[in-house]
Amino acid sequence: MNEDLWDIYGGVSEKGVVGDTTNLPQNWTAFQDTLWETLTFQRNVKPPPMGNAVGLALAIQCADVKARDIAKSEMRLWRRRAQQWVEVESRRHWLARMFATRPNEIHTWREFWRMVVLHLELTQNAFILKRIDRLGNVLELLPLPSGRVRPRISDAGRLFYEVFAGTEFDRAQIGDEYIVVPADRMIHLRGRMYDGLSGLSNMALGDPLFELLGAIGRFQTQLFGNDGRQPIVFESKDAVWGNDAQADAAFRRLKDQLTERVRKMNAYGDPILLEAGYTAKVIAQNARDAMTTEAYSAAVMQICGLMQTPPHKIYALSEVKYSNQESLNDQYANDCLIPIAGNVEERFKVDLLEEGEWADLYPEFDRMPLMAGDTKTMMDVVNKAIQTGLITINEGRERLPLALNPIPGGDVRLVPVNVAMVDANGNILQQAADGQPNNTGERDEDAEERGLRLVADNG
Repeated sequence: MNEDLWDIYGGVSEKGVVGDTTNLPQNWTAFQDTLWETLTFQRNVKPPPMGNAVGLALAIQCADVKARDIAKSEMRLWRRRAQQWVEVESRRHWLARMFATRPNEIHTWREFWRMVVLHLELTQNAFILKRIDRLGNVLELLPLPSGRVRPRISDAGRLFYEVFAGTEFDRAQIGDEYIVVPADRMIHLRGRMYDGLSGLSNMALGDPLFELLGAIGRFQTQLFGNDGRQPIVFESKDAVWGNDAQADAAFRRLKDQLTERVRKMNAYGDPILLEAGYTAKVIAQNARDAMTTEAYSAAVMQICGLMQTPPHKIYALSEVKYSNQESLNDQYANDCLIPIAGNVEERFKVDLLEEGEWADLYPEFDRMPLMAGDTKTMMDVVNKAIQTGLITINEGRERLPLALNPIPGGDVRLVPVNVAMVDANGNILQQAADGQPNNTGERDEDAEERGLRLVADNG
């Protein structure tokens, strides 16, 4: 290799791959393939105790909701023509062809997006490795767990990414146990940035919340352990009295008898019969008396706030009503899903398209599945769009959940003039009421025949 080229790359091979792991940092060579290590981008964050898994599970659930909703939408490539954007056919561009097929040999696009967005939301970092041929053409897009990739700056000031293979599947994907690739081989999706290079992981920010939920869980486990049986205290005012040895012996004998009877009750369900003025009392608190219910609900709300996910999306329905559910869904679409989609779109445009194509080509998610939270909402949106003339009848049929085929004569728009049918150029094909353009209010049979003839020809 040319020494100048080696210096420019800062010690990285010409192919961007280094197989020697002798100089790996200690915490990377001691890497353990655990869920926490996979999801934690910041290496100085300590793994939580197993009892804190409830908080981690809630965070994963919130992230998976967004990943699932993003995966509902298809990404397409659009080309600017004059003042319009036209979808690029799959045979016209390699990226459009990839969008129409699959990102790699293993994943479908839905699986791809669920993994990418899951890591992006949990760690605010997602990494996609571009597998290229010798000419630099992109062959596959490989999603990588965010905990196994780390950016680094070479001595020459160039940005590279270290990738560590934690499993056999990772080694099969990247071709080695450890590689270093230049920045143009990696798509780095960043969320909440704090240093201009990497996103600040939600796993790091949520550590106190995970610890709180773990403490609540451990308290409830101890409180309701032993099959839900709670400690019993026996008391009496005069059953055992006196300070002599006979009274002490009687007290010890009675204590042993009650201990044995409680053990048999727990083991076999035998009842305890009390006499001599003794009474039994349960001294343990329940979850509501101990305020664990309120504390748990508050911690769940805080995790939803950290993950920017409405609580009802993970079925925390305590504060959700029919009156506010629609507004929550709208806020979720506009403040959560659309920004994620825009972030991915911009990064794909910059990293997958040539700079000369940026002004004319744009990869974009279909916004309709992102904004329609349910079938009723989508039907309302499509219905209003058709009635106001924003889309044609066939465009509305395509947007419905059933994705209906176009019908003859359906490439028309309805204009609210009580109501006229117009073609793509705004020409009236059929008049339906008085007072419309080109209509004097008088019955004109010839005009009606012309309108019907135009409709038939259009079909």
